Amino acid sequence: MGLSVSLLVLDASGLGIPVRIRAMASDIVAPLLDILERPIRGTQAGLERLAGVSDIYLENEKLRKENEMMREWRDAALKLTRENDELRDLLDAPGRTVPTVATGRVIGVGGGAFERNVVLNVGTGDGVALNLPVVDATGVVGRTIQVGRLSSRVLLVTDINSRIPVRLEDSGALAIIEGQNSRELRLNYVPMGTEIKVGSRVLTSGHGGIFPPDLPIGRIVEVREDAVIVEPESLLDRLDFVKVLAYVPLTPETEPEPLVPLEKAPATEPEATE
Repeated sequence: MGLSVSLLVLDASGLGIPVRIRAMASDIVAPLLDILERPIRGTQAGLERLAGVSDIYLENEKLRKENEMMREWRDAALKLTRENDELRDLLDAPGRTVPTVATGRVIGVGGGAFERNVVLNVGTGDGVALNLPVVDATGVVGRTIQVGRLSSRVLLVTDINSRIPVRLEDSGALAIIEGQNSRELRLNYVPMGTEIKVGSRVLTSGHGGIFPPDLPIGRIVEVREDAVIVEPESLLDRLDFVKVLAYVPLTPETEPEPLVPLEKAPATEPEATE
């Protein structure tokens, strides 16, 4: 080692070391230099690998963010498509002959063991009033029971306090459908002797002054000795967009006065003459 270093020093000083000796010295020194440079080369290779790993990490992070953004765009597009489909279906909702006060969206679900209701994002500012019928694309949802300027609360048909006059579509028999605070509805006060079939549709009768006639409420799914069970048409556990209907039924106070037949018109008193 000392000889190699000495030869290097002499060679660098330009003292004229013969070429042959210089070549011999190079042969001796080259392996030593290679050994000395190996750690340096290894360090350089390691740094290059680290740089490559860093680049790969940055590239992966970029791709991850792009994928996340694409997923968000996809989810937003799917949501908009679903909402458009629901609104399109709502155009064909039951009660098309009844004017719509407002189309609203369910923004909250109230209820506990003894109540079933939802909150809509429409209120008096949109024309909503108390006791207006609410429907979705498939049938009756309920009626408004509280109305604020920007929101309203709807009592669902499944609430235990809900009672709606109905008729059976196939027989025309009148009855009352009641909520049970569950998924099921119960059909009560069916006239004796009425034939009740599983699968028959139950429609609003128009009596009671809140719901217009012929809105679908549900289908009979079970006939027991002590009860007739009806499953609602509306997907009450997945409500989103609904319509509030502007139904104002004719009542005794609003019905027009009947015309008096000519033959029964009251006689008029002759005018007095002086």
